[in-house]
Amino acid sequence: GLDDCLQQYVHKFEREKINGEQLLQISHQDLEDLGISRIGHQELVLEAVDLLCALNYGLETDNMKNLVLKLRASSNNLQNYISSRRKSSNYDGNTSRKPPNEFLTSVVELIGAAKALLAWLDRTPFTGIADFSSMKNRIIQLCLDLTTTVQKDCTVADMEDKVQTVAKTLNGICDKAIRSTTDPLMSQCACLEEVHLTNIKPGEGLGMYIKSTYDGLHVITGTTENSPADRSQKIHAGDEVIQVNRQTVVGWQLKNLVAKLRENPAGVRLLLKKRPTGSFHFTPAPLKNLRWKPPLVQ
Repeated sequence: GLDDCLQQYVHKFEREKINGEQLLQISHQDLEDLGISRIGHQELVLEAVDLLCALNYGLETDNMKNLVLKLRASSNNLQNYISSRRKSSNYDGNTSRKPPNEFLTSVVELIGAAKALLAWLDRTPFTGIADFSSMKNRIIQLCLDLTTTVQKDCTVADMEDKVQTVAKTLNGICDKAIRSTTDPLMSQCACLEEVHLTNIKPGEGLGMYIKSTYDGLHVITGTTENSPADRSQKIHAGDEVIQVNRQTVVGWQLKNLVAKLRENPAGVRLLLKKRPTGSFHFTPAPLKNLRWKPPLVQ
């Protein structure tokens, strides 16, 4: 189900009998040993593995509060690193224009923590809540500022000053989010739920609108009224498709996901990752306005 260019390597994994546990721990060197030498192809495999790791390890612990705390910790670590560097007698930031690798690594880690929080905020119900939507947009802008700053031709000291300003602003956003809300959305974790759609009429689609990210996460953005998905009352906007007919589809291309969904005309078994809604019940989100056309209807 991954990118077409990776299909040529499937037999290599089968030949070496790579199991699930080995796959989650695979490295660049392991891929090289398997005969996957192209860096771009290695990155595609490792990105898909990262998604599986996030699903495997983060499901029971990730909630919005923890993600905010992780972002604040990454921001503090970066600020402390810069402060510590500047106290050194060997500090050369005022003359050097080449930032040290450790500095760049800390920036990348901060952006990674921000992306994890953004992935949580960029779906129902958070997209419909003004405070959360505003926080998401502000974090996106600050991440863009970070990316632009580390690519500028300037002294390391100037770069550090700008990065510190962004890090302090992110810290403030995190502190405000933790202090100012008692919303149960902050502490609820995601959960997995299996949904079996049956009794599908000939020629009838499932009635799910799906948006896929560039790296292969598949998020349901709504359902069509009176469709199999809507009638089940178990599929809602914001749900993430993890498995189709017991086959994990995280990291898959959208066209391959669609083919898998259409594999059995009589029905389909879905495993969905559900984000919190602020209550213990997931509220349906049918698309009553049929003039709105999401990216894909299945």
